[in-house]
Amino acid sequence: MYKIAVIAGGDSGEHEVSLRTADNVISQLDREKFEPYKIVLRGSDWSHEVGGKSYQIDKNDFSLEIEGTKVSFDAVFIAIHGTPGENGRLQGYFDMIGIPYTGSGSFSSALTFNKFYCNLAVNQLGVPISPSLHFYRDEEPDFELVENVCGYPCFVKSCNSGSSVGVVKVRERGELKPAFEEAFRYDNQLIVEKMVHGRELTCGVTSVYGGAKMIAVTEVVANNDFYDYDAKYTDAGHDLLTPADISPELRETLKRYSELIFRRLDCKGVARVDFMVDETNKVPYFLEINTVPGMTALSIVPDQVKHAGLDIKQFYSKLIEETLNK
Repeated sequence: MYKIAVIAGGDSGEHEVSLRTADNVISQLDREKFEPYKIVLRGSDWSHEVGGKSYQIDKNDFSLEIEGTKVSFDAVFIAIHGTPGENGRLQGYFDMIGIPYTGSGSFSSALTFNKFYCNLAVNQLGVPISPSLHFYRDEEPDFELVENVCGYPCFVKSCNSGSSVGVVKVRERGELKPAFEEAFRYDNQLIVEKMVHGRELTCGVTSVYGGAKMIAVTEVVANNDFYDYDAKYTDAGHDLLTPADISPELRETLKRYSELIFRRLDCKGVARVDFMVDETNKVPYFLEINTVPGMTALSIVPDQVKHAGLDIKQFYSKLIEETLNK
């Protein structure tokens, strides 16, 4: 039986969501194949709790000592959204000590986590992106340029965050300054994007069945003003329509774009690629790719796996088996 560290928590606003992802993954793991250990990270505190006692990870080799018995891990299931699990930092650490892990490698994770630089890479693949601008905290923002390039409404987003943390919808110039301040609470750089009016569609993609293959297309219908943090993680916050009611032509375009992005950015395991389809010209614009997508009971990818007729327990097994065979 393989010992699997399901690593959760992290240092971003997605800490609590990550814990819920880990709990859901652990509940679905095949206990005839895997023995899971939930490892919670918060800063330098990396610990596992059992029987009301907390045991610290030895970071020299990522092992545990529980009541005098050393526990070493065969693989790591990364369930951390945000830093340090989705931005390449943990991946680099595990590469250095030689422990396999689920999902994309360190470079792919770092690139896809930064919204602005990921946009540049995706646009080079011929996938449409919305007009955008990039600012660092220590430079003077040019609000006139924002108006000329992005117009209103637009979105101000922290470059390195997820679950819509640090995202503000801006409707007029007076809202830009507080939106910048909010985004800079979470990162030292931000991106401003022109809003695309239309339907939000998201595509799960996986490599566990050989190559990059789209799982399904889901339409996200937010009951809030947009698909923000509350909409994502409350039952009443959104409706997920899987499979999305779209034309075969649009589905084929989304499949082609999603698999291309997944493959060319060297993603592994499972990822979710988000698009906005313009209501006028029907063009899908790339929003972002999540290389550690949420896997809570309310998350999109587990819903897509079920609707695709796949067994969720087998799917998680295949994610780990892909990792063990790297």
